[in-house]
Amino acid sequence: MKRFLITVAVLLTVGSAAVAQKVKISTEKAEDHLLSIMSFNIRHGVGMDGKLDLSRIAREISLVQPDVVALQEVDKGTQRVNGTDTPNALARLTDGYTGYFAPAMDYDGGKYGNAILTKKTPVDVTSYPLPGKEEPRVLLVMEFKDYYFCSLHMSLDSISRIEACRKLAQIAKKGVNTSKLFFVAGDFNMVPNSVEMRVLSESFAVLSPYEIKTFPADSPNRTLDYVLVYKGGAGKSFLKKLGKGKLGIASWVQPEKVASDHRPVFVVISKSDSFSSQKLEE
Repeated sequence: MKRFLITVAVLLTVGSAAVAQKVKISTEKAEDHLLSIMSFNIRHGVGMDGKLDLSRIAREISLVQPDVVALQEVDKGTQRVNGTDTPNALARLTDGYTGYFAPAMDYDGGKYGNAILTKKTPVDVTSYPLPGKEEPRVLLVMEFKDYYFCSLHMSLDSISRIEACRKLAQIAKKGVNTSKLFFVAGDFNMVPNSVEMRVLSESFAVLSPYEIKTFPADSPNRTLDYVLVYKGGAGKSFLKKLGKGKLGIASWVQPEKVASDHRPVFVVISKSDSFSSQKLEE
């Protein structure tokens, strides 16, 4: 039987060192592929070298071709990106995607907020303001046929983050179709063992490898970026299947050091009866 596969660069941990490794992830049938997710704080396209270059962001996305991409620190029409509509520019550079944008605030002659790139047309798109003491924050929510997907960037203020965690749980509980999975990806500005993460973990499960650091990109020393799934509704069955090995999952942090000050996080989910991953020789 013909196998459906993707080959990607995975960050593996060997001892105390993190190294890049190519891995082949495959399933028996294309329909066994459930979903692939990326989260990437792009710092409006400016890398660790101080250069504005959206092509480097596009390269990281194109490397793994996720179904949906949550982007944070996105500019639309600001002077610092020379008036560029960043979501649409990245959609063109990556080919096959459509960009959606939710502004958190006016900034530098344009807008600043979160975005989502997707290969599928959503059923609905909405946004919610989130608490942010130092600046406005926003949650971008997209509803698809089988799931919801959100992009967020939480505050630098811990009290605002706790309030945002509670509001996020309320949105997931009250405002969604319970038969659909509810995924959230973004820069949460919180480390795994923080008080805020304990509050968040009451309602959400982390799918990404939180033990691998994501910030700063050139020499990461903390994890701030995550992919989560809501534990309620369809999430109960999903997490139960995941725990019993009835679903396959692979997750990693891409070892990109220059494109942004954050490293991108990737998660791919598949039916485990045909799911496999294989380390490839360099």
